[in-house]
Amino acid sequence: MRRIKRDQFIMMITPITSKAFCKSIEKALAAPPDLNSSLARVQSSLNRLPNGQLFTYTQNGKVSFITIADGKRKYLSKSTSLVYSLARRRYQSTLLEILKLSDSPRKKDCVRRTNLISNMQRFICICEKGNLDIAKVVLTGTQYKWYSGGFVQKAINEAKSTKTANGLIVRSKSERDIINAYDDYAVPLHYEEQQVIYVKPLVDKLNESLITNGFLSGGAYARQLYDFRGNYIHWNVPAELEWMNAPGSVWKTYYPPRGTIKIHVDIRTMFADGSFFLHEHEGMMDSFAYRCNASERSSVLKYTGTVQPENFLETYEHDVDTPEKRIALIEDYVIPRLWF
Repeated sequence: MRRIKRDQFIMMITPITSKAFCKSIEKALAAPPDLNSSLARVQSSLNRLPNGQLFTYTQNGKVSFITIADGKRKYLSKSTSLVYSLARRRYQSTLLEILKLSDSPRKKDCVRRTNLISNMQRFICICEKGNLDIAKVVLTGTQYKWYSGGFVQKAINEAKSTKTANGLIVRSKSERDIINAYDDYAVPLHYEEQQVIYVKPLVDKLNESLITNGFLSGGAYARQLYDFRGNYIHWNVPAELEWMNAPGSVWKTYYPPRGTIKIHVDIRTMFADGSFFLHEHEGMMDSFAYRCNASERSSVLKYTGTVQPENFLETYEHDVDTPEKRIALIEDYVIPRLWF
C-alpha cells in the first residue's frame, strides 16, 4: 500500500477467517449476555432471507454449493447473491437453535447444543474452502455493509509505522499487538476511521462546569480560560476539572460552538445490534502533549453522545502489555455482543 500523505478514502480491512471465527463464536456462545434480544434479532434476520436449503459437496478438494429446486439439484455460482443468502440462512438457523438450547439444564440438550456448534463451525470452514467471503455469511447485513465499505482514515507515514499480521499499517507496536488480538477473534474493525462529531453538547457541559467551579467569575484568569477567536472558542481547561483531563494534563483546543470537528478513533467495530464500539489506546502518556490530546479526544467521544459508556474502552500501556490482558479485554468487552 502506498504512503498516505493526507486523510483519504480507503478500503483496507483485514479479512475474517474461519479459524478465528470458530474460536470467537465458541467463546460468545459460552454465555450469551441478552438471550431474548439475541433470539429476536436472529429470528428477524431469518425472516428476511429467501427460503431454501444450501448443501455442500466436496470432490477432489473442490467445494460445490447446491440447492434443490423443483425436485432437482441446482448448482449455485459462488458469485451470486443467492448462495450467500442460503449460506447465511443455514448459519443463522443453526445459531437460532443453539441459542434456544442455551438455558436448558437437560444433558440431552447440552449434548445437542455442543454438536450444533461443531456443525456450524464445520460449515463455515467449508464455506471458506469454497472461496466464499466468510464475513458476508456471519455478519449481519448492517455490519457487513459498514465493514466492507470504504472510510476516511487519518494520514499515516509508513516510514514511522508497523504492520499487523494481516498487513494493516498502524502507528505503534502496541496498536499492532492489540489489532492482532482483535483479528485472532475475527472482530471486524476499521482503524483510525474518521468521525465527524457535533460538539455543542461538550461545549455546553464545559461552559456549565467552568461556571459551577468558579472559573468564569470574571477577571484576567477567566479570560485565559475562555475566549473567542474568530468563529471558535478557545479553551484552556484547568486540571481541576478531572472529568475533562487525563492525569496531570491540561489541554487547549479550539471548538466551533455550534459546529463539528473530526476525530479519528483508533479502533471501531459494530455489534450485532447495530451499535458501535470504540477503543482508544493511549500509548504515550509519559508525554505531556500526548496526554492533553488524549484527554481531549476522550472527552469529545464521551461527552457529545458519540458513544455510550458501555461501548467505549480506553486503555493504557499497562492494560495491554501481555497477550493475556489483550485477550481478556476482547473477550470481556467485544465478543459477547459481536455475533448475535
